[in-house]
Amino acid sequence: MPHKLMQMQRAVNQGSRRRPVMLAIAGDSATGKTTLTKGLVEALGPERSTSICVDDYHRYDRQERKELPFTALHPDCNYVGIIEQHLQLLATGQPILKPVYDHATGQLTRPQLIEPRDFVIVEGLLPLHTTLTRACFDVTVYLNPRRKSAGSGRSSGTPRSAATPLTRCSPS
Repeated sequence: MPHKLMQMQRAVNQGSRRRPVMLAIAGDSATGKTTLTKGLVEALGPERSTSICVDDYHRYDRQERKELPFTALHPDCNYVGIIEQHLQLLATGQPILKPVYDHATGQLTRPQLIEPRDFVIVEGLLPLHTTLTRACFDVTVYLNPRRKSAGSGRSSGTPRSAATPLTRCSPS
């Protein structure tokens, strides 16, 4: 039960190291995760916020994926175990060396050092995929776009970019 251990470790005072507030913004492609994350960073203050995208944790570059039976959106095409490890480290106030995937070129590039600040905002398709990743967060948001009306090509009564956020807050 590593998720229970993670919850207990986060509850214990980490000495001089402060535990950041962890927020997850999850949802399907084009639901507004990046827009919401940027807005939260602006509202909370860039000097107090760290944001990362777990969509960078691909196992394969675009060329390698051409030979595979699944897309980059599938969990098997991503390093879910490393996502779990990195979220645990961030949740306990420790830095990580995050992989970087260049979505424009389809190539994996140099990793980036990420230092957690007061707020760590994690966005992407898979931040809530496992019990262990979910245990790392104080607040989770899943963006769920409204279904389109039959034959209209538009969401019923909502602009194209609108989404319905579902929020769960966990006690600290």
